Amino acid sequence: MTVRPFATVLSLLLPLLIWASEAHGQAPTPSPAPATNSDADSLPASTPPSSRSTGDLTRPAAVNVGLAPRSEQANAPDTPAEKPIRDLSRLLGLEDSRWQLYGWIQNSYTATPGFNPRNRSTVTVFPNRLANEWQGNQYYFIVERALGTEDEFDYGFRLDTLFGNDWMFTHSFGLFNNVFTPLGFVGVDFPQMYAELHLPVLFEGGIDLRGGRFYSPAGFESVMAVNRPLLSVPYLLNYTPFTFLGALARFHLSKHVVVSSGAVNGGDRWIDSNYHYGYLGGVNWTSESGKTTFTSTLFVGPNQLPFFPSANLDLVDSYPVGVFTSPELQNRRNPYYNRSTFVYSSNVLVRQWSDKLTQAAEVTVVTEGNVLGLGPRGRPIRGTYYGFCHHFLYQFHDKITGVFRAEIFRDGNGLATGFDDTFNELTLGAIYKPRPNLWIRPEIRYDWAQFTHPYDDGTRGGQLTLAFDVILQF
Repeated sequence: MTVRPFATVLSLLLPLLIWASEAHGQAPTPSPAPATNSDADSLPASTPPSSRSTGDLTRPAAVNVGLAPRSEQANAPDTPAEKPIRDLSRLLGLEDSRWQLYGWIQNSYTATPGFNPRNRSTVTVFPNRLANEWQGNQYYFIVERALGTEDEFDYGFRLDTLFGNDWMFTHSFGLFNNVFTPLGFVGVDFPQMYAELHLPVLFEGGIDLRGGRFYSPAGFESVMAVNRPLLSVPYLLNYTPFTFLGALARFHLSKHVVVSSGAVNGGDRWIDSNYHYGYLGGVNWTSESGKTTFTSTLFVGPNQLPFFPSANLDLVDSYPVGVFTSPELQNRRNPYYNRSTFVYSSNVLVRQWSDKLTQAAEVTVVTEGNVLGLGPRGRPIRGTYYGFCHHFLYQFHDKITGVFRAEIFRDGNGLATGFDDTFNELTLGAIYKPRPNLWIRPEIRYDWAQFTHPYDDGTRGGQLTLAFDVILQF
């Protein structure tokens, strides 16, 4: 069974069901009014500037990184607004200020019942990559002044600092190279550092301009632990760019539609005069009721490096996604850098069926031509991988939400995973919040490959993982 017919049928069926519900259901519930911004440096504490600060797990990644329509800046209809955790800001007397300091600590443990791989690796399970070990995944700290929700001149700023095991997966190639031990706890990254402006011109909602390094707006899940429903992430997030560096303009055509367009120097890399810039753009749409969102993101540009990095297997996970190297090519100039175009397309449809049930469907396609060394005898060939991921979230209780995720991922040439194979994963988990700032998320996940044996040091075609994480927000 291939992913294309399966993904096509489901991606067509879901919009039809949503259309029928929108057309024949009850009248839409009005969205909450946006926060006022009459005071340039203050905001009522109960009204966060944007939902990216609330840890809303039922919204696509674009919402949680501040790239959604203004109607999305409020919580979903029929969902009680949760006051964001800002204990540190409150302690510093900044509770009512537009300037905020906050963060979280995330630790996890992942078990592989029945075996203990010598290479310590769970292979395709991220970010909990280490088998049968504790990980201090994220010690995350944010300083920001978020843009307000009113259509008037405004400015913003954000700096994210990530310390812990997850530094390796958002690592900006060229910044702190070879400084930290691969797969080690001690490491730091700055996944977001940007400034932005809002200009109340041309369109109903004005224009936002952002420059610097920022998270990818693609997909349903996020690198940030508090903005995704499970500890582990899907293949569609793990094998696509985490961050971009460059400039991005967002045109708020209406309160329901935003079009983005910008230039970035590739995925997960630092400033380098040898890099060529590519195009990053997309569309975000929210229905009138606020219960349906659609996000489409496109990146086109160079993704390989101007030179081939070290083929040391311990370092490969810290390279940008899809970057190819080999012992024969390492440290040599890449003559195909300018002739290898990376095309990354992500489409996410999210539907809130009720105040308890949310469904999300995501289709991602990545293709890259002229990847030197990927073909037979090292010849340049086209690499392609694609997949489909489906989420269901159901709130059983104010403190307990159940999560189910199913995914199929085809890596045709091994450009993403290193294996020419079709991967599948099923994950069942829960989010338990004994207190608003304390989350406990157990999960059981099964991954399997159709043809090869990637797991347990290359001896198994499948892998069961039992894992949980604990998140403390401040």
